Amino acid sequence: MKIPTLQSVLAEGQMLAPDTFDGISTRAAEHLGCKCALLSASALTRTVYGTPDEGTLGVSDMVWSLSRFVEDNCGIPLVVEVRSGFSDNLRIMPYDLERVVKAGAAAMLLDDRIFGCGSDSAELTLVSKEVFAKKVAIAVEAASNTDCMVLARSFSPDAKDAAERCKAAKDAGAEMVGAVCMHTEEDAVWFAQEISGPKLWSDLTAKDGAAEVTAEKLDELGYKLVFITFMEKGAWYGDMDYGEKNWKNRNTVYADLDDFDGYLRNEDGSLRDYHYIFSYWKKWMPLEKRFEDLGELGEDAYQKEAAK
Repeated sequence: MKIPTLQSVLAEGQMLAPDTFDGISTRAAEHLGCKCALLSASALTRTVYGTPDEGTLGVSDMVWSLSRFVEDNCGIPLVVEVRSGFSDNLRIMPYDLERVVKAGAAAMLLDDRIFGCGSDSAELTLVSKEVFAKKVAIAVEAASNTDCMVLARSFSPDAKDAAERCKAAKDAGAEMVGAVCMHTEEDAVWFAQEISGPKLWSDLTAKDGAAEVTAEKLDELGYKLVFITFMEKGAWYGDMDYGEKNWKNRNTVYADLDDFDGYLRNEDGSLRDYHYIFSYWKKWMPLEKRFEDLGELGEDAYQKEAAK
């Protein structure tokens, strides 16, 4: 199955992209009907590698995860959070980012934090606007002659500075830009006046029980790619919900009989195994069916035990 390009899905209209970090979350995003998703470096660090996000996830770790998701698991384009470009050494960056492109990234999302500064870091440290622009230019070169898009966002807490950094990134070739410090509708309107063309919204947030800005309003203002983070939190909640109930009952009845609000029910009402969501996908099951019968090989089907 060929994965569509991010350009092709964005041509259909505004896209909401949830945060994914493993095979289950990427499949869940696709089952939700999402046309694209964000492969979150922060969530990947915390969930798969079990460490705080200090911005030190290596390119080899990201490439390994991305290649597995794209090749074997996911049918939607993934925006890969490459953050600093995996280094502040501009001579190394082209090689690292080319690896991400070759692994199947539909887009690379760079930001202006230094390497070693992540979501769990005690302090926020940024590269200069000029270095940020150079990093974007390097990413554009790494993605040249491919369908991989280059996106950029600024983590500057100052709105005016963030906008200037985004302008520099756009001048360097970023196809969409956004700023993390934007949260409200007022912010969205102001940023749209500063930045022309299609934009990205870093994260939909809520305050006092309501969204600070709606996706519909963002669409009107030209924000065509909107990130929405909930997968990591949802995974923890599901684990705790099943864990507490099963531990209390000292059995797995609660988890085994959960039908995902009817999602796991067949037409006749019977409950099917949830593993079907992950197993019957892409190439693995056809390959198994193709090669499972070794009868035609006769005695050559199995390795003979060496004579003692």
